[in-house]
Parts: sequence; C-alpha cells; structure tokens
Amino acid sequence: MDLTAKHGLALLNQLRKMRETEHLTDAVLVAEGISFPCHRVVLAAFSPYFRVMFTCGLRECNNREIFLRDTPAESLSLLLNYMYCSDLPLTNDNVQGISIAAFLLQMDEVFARCQLHMTENMDASNCLGVYYFARDLGVEDLADRAQRFLRQHFVQVCQNEEILELEAHQLGRLLTSDDLNISREETILDVVLRWVKYSTQSDGEVRVLHLPDLLRKVRLPLINPDYLREAMKRNTDLLSDGECLEIFNEALGASGMHPTAAPRQLKLRYGMETTDLLLCVGNDGDGIRSRYGNYSERSFCYAPSTGRTYFITSPRYGEALGCVCAGVVTERNDILVAGEASARKIARQKDINVEIFRYRVEAQGTWEYLTSAEYRDSYALGSLGDTLYLLGGQMKLKNQFLITNSMERWSVKGGPWRSAAPLPLPLAYHSVVSMKDRLYVMGGRTPQSYRVDDEPDRLSNRLLEYDPNTNKWTELCPMKYSKYRCSAVTLNGEVFVMGGIGCEGVDRGQSRHCLDAVEIYNPDGDFWRDGPRLPCAQLSLRSTASNAGVVGGKIYVCGYYKGADRHDIITKDILELDPWDKRWTVVARRALMHHNYDVCLVASLNPRGLMSPPADLVPQ
Repeated sequence: MDLTAKHGLALLNQLRKMRETEHLTDAVLVAEGISFPCHRVVLAAFSPYFRVMFTCGLRECNNREIFLRDTPAESLSLLLNYMYCSDLPLTNDNVQGISIAAFLLQMDEVFARCQLHMTENMDASNCLGVYYFARDLGVEDLADRAQRFLRQHFVQVCQNEEILELEAHQLGRLLTSDDLNISREETILDVVLRWVKYSTQSDGEVRVLHLPDLLRKVRLPLINPDYLREAMKRNTDLLSDGECLEIFNEALGASGMHPTAAPRQLKLRYGMETTDLLLCVGNDGDGIRSRYGNYSERSFCYAPSTGRTYFITSPRYGEALGCVCAGVVTERNDILVAGEASARKIARQKDINVEIFRYRVEAQGTWEYLTSAEYRDSYALGSLGDTLYLLGGQMKLKNQFLITNSMERWSVKGGPWRSAAPLPLPLAYHSVVSMKDRLYVMGGRTPQSYRVDDEPDRLSNRLLEYDPNTNKWTELCPMKYSKYRCSAVTLNGEVFVMGGIGCEGVDRGQSRHCLDAVEIYNPDGDFWRDGPRLPCAQLSLRSTASNAGVVGGKIYVCGYYKGADRHDIITKDILELDPWDKRWTVVARRALMHHNYDVCLVASLNPRGLMSPPADLVPQ
C-alpha cells in the first residue's frame, strides 16, 4: 500500500472515531425522528446538496439541526457510514431507499452504484418494481433496461406476486404492449383473472369494476375457444357481469366464424412470432448485393412456416471468426459455431485453436467468444444437454496432420475441455447427430490400415453410438453406402442420411460417385431402409457440417452442390421432404443466399430481431 492510500485510510479512521465519540461534531442530521451527529466538512465533501446548504449564506448555515423529511433514517445511516468508512453494503431490500437518499443529496457516485446493483440483480420477481421506481425518479436508462427485461421474461413475471400488486391502470398499460414475449394469449387472460382475485375485502369490489376494461386489452380471439369456455366456468362469480359476458361471447363468436369469413385483424405479440428458422451460417460474402448495405457480414435465414427470408449476423462480424467449420444448436436453443479466428486475430495470437462462439440474441445479434480447444480440422461438433463434443478430425502430429479418433467435451456452463472415450476408429469429414441422449456418428474418411492403392484414406459406412452415461461407444448396423460430405438429421426418432460421395458396401477401392440416396436408420430395430431419393445426386457443404435441417416435421435441404464436379457456387434451391408423402419438392428457387455457406442450423428465433431483405436485394 502506497503512502497516499495509507494517509487516506488513517484520515478516514480518525474521522470515524471522532463521529462515534461525537468529538468536534458541528451538525446533527434528523431523519424520521432519529438524530445523526456528524461533521459539516465531511457532509460537504461527499454531497453537493450539503455543500450548497452550508455555504449559501442562508439561515441553514448556522442551524445545528438539519431535518431531512424525505429521507429514510436507515438509508441515511448507511450513507453516513459510507462517507466515514467507504463501506456501502447494498442489498435488494435497501437499495431503493439508499438510491432515493443519494438522489436527494446529489451523491451521484452512490446513485450510480445503486443503479448498477439493481441492473445486475434484476429478476422476474423485482423487475416491475425497478421499472416503476426508475421511471418515477426519471432514470431513463434503468427504466428502459427493466422494461426490456420484464417484456422478455413476462411469463416468469406473471408467476410472481409483484404483478398482482400493480394498480389497474399500470396493469392495463402493460397488457397493451405488442412486445410481450409470450407464446399464448392465455397467459394474459390468466394474469387478469388472478389480479382481480388478488385483493383484500376492502378493495375487492374496486378491482372487479376494472375487469371489463382489462378484458378488452386481452386479445381474446387469439385464445382457444375451449380454454375461453373453461375460464368462464371457473370464474362464474367474476364474469357474471353482463359487460364481461358480452366480451367473452363476442370473442367466442369471432373464433367460431366460418373459415371463408374475413378474420378480425389482431396483432400478434412478440413471443407469438418466434418460430423455427433455417440458419445458413457462414462467412462467404459473395452472391447477393444491395445498395442499402453490405451483406457480406450477414447470413441467410429461411422461415418454412411463412416462406420468408431474413438475415442473421455472420460470425465474421467484428472479426469473431475467420471461417466456420461446424455448428450446433443446444437443447436450450443456444446457437454455437466452431472455427478458426480471422487472419488479423491469428496474427496477434501465438497458436491457432478451434474457437467456439455463441450467438447473442439479446445483444443485437453479436457473437461472443466462449472457449478454445486444441487445433484440429475436418472434425464434427455435437451436443447433448449442456455439453459440447469435438469428435475426430485431423490433428497435427510430428509436423503432419493425421486423422484422429480423439474426442473432447466441454460444458457450456464453463470449465476446461476434458477427454472422453475415443472413437472406435480415426475419422474425418464424418457426420454426427444427437437423438434420445445419444450421439450417432456415421460416414467419413478413415486411414487405410494397409495401403493397397494410391488412396490414403477409405470411406466409412460404419454407424457408431455414444452413451454419455457410460462414456462408451457401440457399433451398430452399417450403412448401405460408404460415404462422406453427406447430410444427416433426425426426425420422428430416426436418422436420415442424404447424398454425399461414396460407393456401395465397404470401401475396398471401388469407384466412388455422387449419391442421390437417402438412408433411414431405425434405432429400435437397428436397421437401415431406403428413403425417397433426392431429385439429383448432390453433395453437402465444403465443411464437414450438414446443409439440412428439420422444421415442423419436415426435412429441408438448403442449397447443395449438384454432382461431384468442381463447383464454386451452390445450387440455391431449398428442397422439402414430407416423410408421409415420401417425395421431395422445391419450396424456393434461387434463394437470396450467398454463393457458399458453412453449416445449416435450426433455431427458434423471433424475426423482429433479424434483418429483412431490402427490396433491391438481388442475387449476383
């Protein structure tokens, strides 16, 4: 500790002792009838309010007692303790009282610390209180943060008592918002009925009087008619009012309209627009252009439910990643990609690693760094629960890259990478899917045990299952074709493997060709069967990742390389397979995607947080 810091601590310590013994105290603050002897010079040093009071020349300059009528005594005591001891123990219970006192006494540093505490400790049980508190004090930044939080977590907010303590006009204004993150309007109806019931005998009748007005703010036609009828049965005492019954009957009539009748236009709330999207994530910047912006840092998204196109921030944005090699969406809807750092970033680093980034929806679609693993390429990335798995690929050994059977795992919650049971054979360019708490690995390239021709590697038709509970691999029924650069997805408890380059049976050096085959694996019977053939023989992406995803019980292939010739640009069509119709259809031609991308993922996102294409966006 330097001399200046020691000097400051010694001064604080002496001032604290003098206050405790009331030595040389020349002012007494009085709050809620409690007196606090202190020193004017200390008050003036920390509070511009007191500095002006003691130097303005008015009668307050000479008064020994100073009455603070709007300041809680407990908060004043803590503020004085902070002035004399530099200690300010903030809790959720005392922070609002302290911030009010700091606001009145113009102690900006303390006020800022209180705001920070409320922001960092905001949750579904207190965000409403923070919002109204900040709004009443005119703290716009804190009020905006609290409002965004309560809208985003409105379902959880409704489960807490705080929302039931709102006044009628406050609840009504909240329910008019289009930005509430709810998937069902039933949530709104439930909270209105609970709010009316949550009352004492003294205000019960008053709350019931507000029910018709609150019901008009509920978008009742969006609610299932059976749910509405059940709500009417369960709340006959509340809904006995003629006006309330009329509102419910009108909603039931609207929901029971003839299908050909013009529907009533009701705007969906934010959470109702959230849908599963196909994300074609990558770092290719060519293929589309617009005078309104640079789309080299955007990745193509497609909503099968509406057929609409959107764009998501690319991992190349802000130099997050130079290239993407693989990606996965976890059970918690975390969008993760793995790849190599940008050239500029590599120049600043000593080593090249596999870097993992996560898409941050709440941060305007930026990508945040999570972790790094030992470098490898041509690997597969899988996930089970909160655990990521890096499987196989090529790793550097004695100055050359060799195909490995290494597998490492990492928890999204944090911690180091740990080794897991190695693959039964070295693999690269293989596919991996997760299903029923198991990883399934298929296809890929593996080194020849004894080279019998000029090919260094053989293609694999083996299917491997990993059980994380036992940390063991099991070999299952092999595929009909040995192949790589194929796409794999899971649907209805089965594994679909589509396209690729390969040959029939075990690869013994026979001729390889591009495949239009679709193989379907049934884990219950441990057998493969043929699926509907693709419209043409095709390859997936240049990376080891899949170009297909499952949305709404259907499989979608988003762009592909037609045939095994050398292509620089993918065919920008989107194919759809309905497993019940057993046929492929083209649902989008010449989609507004880049010439290439790296991985197709399926995630649940709200289109409001994505970029819609401008009118002049065209393919190049």
